[in-house]
Amino acid sequence: MMIMLVLLATQAAPPAQEKRTDFLRRLYEKDRAVFGDALRLVSGLAKDAPTDADARKEAVDRGLVDPAWDLADGAPVDKGTVAYMLVKALGIKGGLTMSVFGPSRRYAFREVVFLRIMKGGTPGEFISGRELIDVLQAAEIYQRQGSTDAERK
Repeated sequence: MMIMLVLLATQAAPPAQEKRTDFLRRLYEKDRAVFGDALRLVSGLAKDAPTDADARKEAVDRGLVDPAWDLADGAPVDKGTVAYMLVKALGIKGGLTMSVFGPSRRYAFREVVFLRIMKGGTPGEFISGRELIDVLQAAEIYQRQGSTDAERK
């Protein structure tokens, strides 16, 4: 009976928070990043990483994620989705099309490629963990200086 209680107590305990370095190391090795990974990284740009158990709800409330998106945390994430989240987190206004119609995955992708935050491809192309880390690094440089030109030369 005592062993059963100990087993139940260990199963009921919440999982330990993964260290950022362990998370980045694990992400670096992924062939395809997932929505939860992108959400965690981009949320950290807008403010401190979410402490709420429901990071997606917090991102929707902050405007980083479109509430109509039906993406599970474990679903592979594409470049357009990451670009949209970056545009919202960094407050990028974009060109004429984005200012008239608002950000979409397609136009957000074009804008972050133009700003050299993300490398080319297509908005529907899945992003690897390594690419996601590279994008985050460029986004942090953009956030600090307003461009990525000085760091890229």
